[in-house]
Formats: sequence, C-alpha cells, structure tokens
Amino acid sequence: MSQDKRTSNIWQHFTKIDSNFATCDVCKRKLSYKTSVTNLKKHLHKAHSLYSFTTKEVSNNDSTIDDPMSMASTSGVNISTGLDNQRNIPVEVEAQDRNSSISIPNPCKRKQLAITNYVPKKMSVDTQKKLDHSLLKLFTKDLQPFSVVDDPGFKEFVHLLNPTYKIPNRHSISKVLIPAEYEKCMNAMKLLIDNELETGCITTDCWTSRNTEGFMAITIHFIDLNFVLRSVLLSCHPYSESHTSENLSKEIKNVLKVWGVDKKIVFAVSDNAYNIKNALSTLQLKNLGCFAHTLNLIVQSALKQESSLIDKVKAISTHFRKSTTAHHKLMTYQTNLGEKQPKKMLQDVSTRWNSTFYMLQRFVDLELAIRGTIGLLDKAPDSLNSEEWLTIKEFCKVLSPFEEATRAISGEQYMTASLTIVIVQGLQNVCELMKKCNYSQRTNGLINNLVTGMNDRQSWGNIEKSNTLGKCTFLDPRFKNVPYVSNDSMLNTIKNDIIDSTSQLISLTRSEVTTTSNIELSTSLGSTSQPKEKTFSIWETIDTQVTHMQPVERTSKSRAIIEVQRYMEEALVPRNSNPLIWWKEQKHNFPFLSILARRMLCCLSSSVPCERVFSKAGLVLSDRRCRLNSKKAQMLLFLNQNGNY
Repeated sequence: MSQDKRTSNIWQHFTKIDSNFATCDVCKRKLSYKTSVTNLKKHLHKAHSLYSFTTKEVSNNDSTIDDPMSMASTSGVNISTGLDNQRNIPVEVEAQDRNSSISIPNPCKRKQLAITNYVPKKMSVDTQKKLDHSLLKLFTKDLQPFSVVDDPGFKEFVHLLNPTYKIPNRHSISKVLIPAEYEKCMNAMKLLIDNELETGCITTDCWTSRNTEGFMAITIHFIDLNFVLRSVLLSCHPYSESHTSENLSKEIKNVLKVWGVDKKIVFAVSDNAYNIKNALSTLQLKNLGCFAHTLNLIVQSALKQESSLIDKVKAISTHFRKSTTAHHKLMTYQTNLGEKQPKKMLQDVSTRWNSTFYMLQRFVDLELAIRGTIGLLDKAPDSLNSEEWLTIKEFCKVLSPFEEATRAISGEQYMTASLTIVIVQGLQNVCELMKKCNYSQRTNGLINNLVTGMNDRQSWGNIEKSNTLGKCTFLDPRFKNVPYVSNDSMLNTIKNDIIDSTSQLISLTRSEVTTTSNIELSTSLGSTSQPKEKTFSIWETIDTQVTHMQPVERTSKSRAIIEVQRYMEEALVPRNSNPLIWWKEQKHNFPFLSILARRMLCCLSSSVPCERVFSKAGLVLSDRRCRLNSKKAQMLLFLNQNGNY
C-alpha cells in the first residue's frame, strides 16, 4: 500500500472497505482509490468543498497541524482551503532540502475539524419526537390554529432556533399528532381515575358555539389517595338532541359508564335550569343548582331597581371607550395627576353582575380624572351630580361582599362545597350590619332588594338545608360546627349522619379483615395432612389468661362516636390553610374519619369548571379556525384541560 494510503489525512473523512474501495463518512458514497487517494480528494473538493490539494500531499502523522500561514519549510506545496464555500486561498511554501535541518516555529496547535463539523447532523428520531410534542402545546395549551406552522415568520423563527428540525405540516398535526396525543392523554386519565378515584363530584352544562353547534361538558372532581384535589374533563362533545330531562339523563349516564364512574358519584352540580336538575334526579344523583349562578341572579335582580343610575354610568364609560379624543384626554389627565400607568374605563357584560361591579369600582377610582376630562370635551355625556357620585361609592361598598363571595365560590383548585353555607350566613349577617349604616335612601333600597332576593329564592334557602353541604362543612377543620351554633337540630342531624357513615366504614373494614383471616385459616388447615402432636409451654396458660382479661372490643358505632368526638375537640385550623393538608397529616389519628373526609370534600357548589371549558371552546372555535370540525375541537379541549397530568 502506498504512503498516501497509510498516512494521508484524507482518511479522516473516509472509511476503508478493502484495498480498492472506501466510503465517504459524510455522504456514505462508495469510491474507488486503488493505488492513490486522488479520487478521494477530488470527491471532497467537488461534493463537499472541504479541501483542495493542488500539489503533493503534506505528510502529517500528528492528529493536529500547524497553522499553514506560519509554516516555514517543507516540500513545495500549494494548499488551499474551501470551508463554507469560501474561495480557495493558496499558501506558498518554500521548498527546502528534505535532509536539511528545519527550524519551524511551534505555534499553538490547532485541532483539525472533521467535515461533520460543517455539515448539519441529521436529527435523531427521539429528538424529533420531543420537539413535536413541545410543538403540540402551541395548539393544545395556547389553542393556536394549526395553520400557524405555515406562517413564514414562524418557520423562520424555528429554523433560526434549530435548522435541522422539520416542522410537521398542519395536516400531519391535525390527523396524526393530535389524535395520538389525545389517545395517550385519555389512557393516562383513565389510569388516574381507576387508581385514585373512590368517589367523585361532577359538574355539567351545555353550550352553543358561534356556528350554532351544541356541546355538552362533564367534569369530575375527586380527592386522590394522597389528599390532592383532582379535576378531569370527562367529555366536551357535540350534543344535538333536544334538551329534555330524559335526553340529558341518558347522555350523562353514557359518559359516566364509559369512564366506569357511574356508581361512584356522590354529588352533581349544574345550572338552575329545571331540565338538567330533573335529569340528575332521574339518575338518583344528589344535586345542587350552581351557587354562583344563584348569587348572580339575586344581585342582577337587585341592580335592576337602580338601573337609571347605573345606565348613566354605563353611558359615560361607553363614551370614553368609543371616542378616541375623550379616551386620549382621560389618559393625559391621569398622567398630569402623576399616574404612571393610566387606567381605562371598563364596560360591563349583561350576563355577569360582577362586571357591573368592576365598572362602578373603576368609575369611582377615576372620579377626579373623569370630572376634569368631561369639562374639557366639546360633546360630553351627562355627568353625575355630587349625590349620585356618593351613591355609586356606597353601591361599591354594599356589593363588595357579594363580589368576594362570587370569587371564593368560583374556585376549582380548592374545595368550595364546605364554604357555601358559611358564605350564605356571612352575606346575610353583613347585610344586617349594612342596614345599620347611615347610607342614602337609594343605597338602603339596594340592600333591602338584596336581602329580599336571598329570602325569596328557593335555591338559596335549600343551601342551608342541604345535608351534603352540611357534612362537607362539618368535615372541614376550619369550620366544623360553626355554622350551626344556633341550630342544634341541624347540627345533631349532620353529626349523627357523620357517625353513621363512619360506623359503616369501620364495619366494612372489619368484615374485610375477618374474611381475609378465614381464608388464611382455611388454607392453613387444608394444607395440614395430619394433626400436630400436642406440646406444652409455660406461656400457654398465661396467654389464655391475658386473652380473657382483654376489654371487650368496641362496636363500630361506639368507635365512630369516639373518633368524631376527638375530631370535635381538635382546635379549628386557620381559615386560609388547606384542610386537605390537615387531613393528610391527621389520617393516622382519625383513620376512618379521614377516609370519609376524602370521599366527601371533593364536592363543589358551582358549575364554573364547565363554564371555563366553554370559554376555552369559544377560543378553539374562533373566526380564524371556523372550519375546525367538532371532533378535533373535542380533542383539543380534552388535551387543554387534562394535559397537565
């Protein structure tokens, strides 16, 4: 084999097959080299523009080479480089006698880069999958349209981040990646529910999209074995049937059966419509009308009596939002007052009473700026007089506790059922206190309307009578029997129900232990072929005496009474603490009551979780993605709600 074959650094980029052929490490092409490596050099130069050798190869046995610009002597060689398609730069090297003594400076050695440093490596399958999974969050979490992958700006941005990443087209995302992710998430949710759910609470609601397509949503809420409150969207699917009680009950039952939870639901929450409440009753599910919806109806009814003043505020807010001149002057006026971040006027939404409260609150906050700006406008809306300004301020004070209650009851990441009775009593008490304040006649009228609405609405009165809500409140270590201090009859009823439920748990546990012991004993006797020979021990008689001296085992009922009584003797925990953490820490002190708490405290008192799903549905079925079919929308909503698990 020639010297070229053995020592040329051309072999850094080729792999020898045999004495006549080699494979290019870059493109895997098979090339012939026979007696010299010239053919290989030409391939590198033409195919990859890496090296160009115009004369003899420089022998180099080291893995590093000196800087060619600083080489002083070697055989007459003209070397040029062609990295990144740059023009070749010839380097003239003076030829000297090979046998003469050569003194060459020893500059910093530079490691020769392989050709793979200049050719992008193909992305591995695992990396591609990871990036695809991350890309999907753009559609499942942020609810962006699939067409975003076709946007030039997005393509340019991704290419700058990673030129080797091949962006899936929108059809691949829609027909392959999203369905695969949906199946994966569906299996994960089923596994979670099968392993962790003992009892659950469902919320349900119906909605119509802008395309007049009906949807039904069902969410389930439960506390897992580690005392963590979980929420899962079971389904948000197209529903085109008429909303009769019979049809709704069948649809809900089918969804619950698919998930295998139809026998595990202890409570259900919906809006206050008769058809859905009747459907839940048909399924023999304890149910409650959405407390947030009830509260909304009460406050809206009370505010209608003061519509003239509120409409006047709304007209001013609308003028400042629609008129660019008025808006600009309002912002400038606030800046001149020293506001670093000027505020805009707010507009209310007819279906949400708290949006009216936020509009009034912002109106009061900007009183000085509004009064000053209206005086500067050529065409100004009718302004409020001093008495009306005072009334609006009083309205905000009166409505503030109701806004606080709405916000508290609309949570999904914490228990709300145990708060409901406490909030009802709190609102009634605060209204009685406000009646004693020296408010204007109009404000007192608003307070009276709120009290009348609470007293007259049946769904409001049913809250304090709800046995399920009462037990949830009792099992909340922040409240226990506080709401029933003046109602001994209701307290005794709830306490006895808790004792009975705990007693059943104890009996069931004992029955399971006895069954297991009998099976073990039967197995042991069956495996004994001959009776054992009688043996004597000094401990036998003593053990017998100790057994007879043991106290009689308590009944399940008596043990339940003791456990509940010990729970009542524990001090109340702070209101802002997490009661589930308390139960997790105390589960060994209250082994059966903690199980009951885990099964009951999953209950909610509002259907807000379903409303939030429909808010997301409105984003999914937007103008930019109006052609998205309902099946894909169902998948996206499911992934959006459950993707964090």
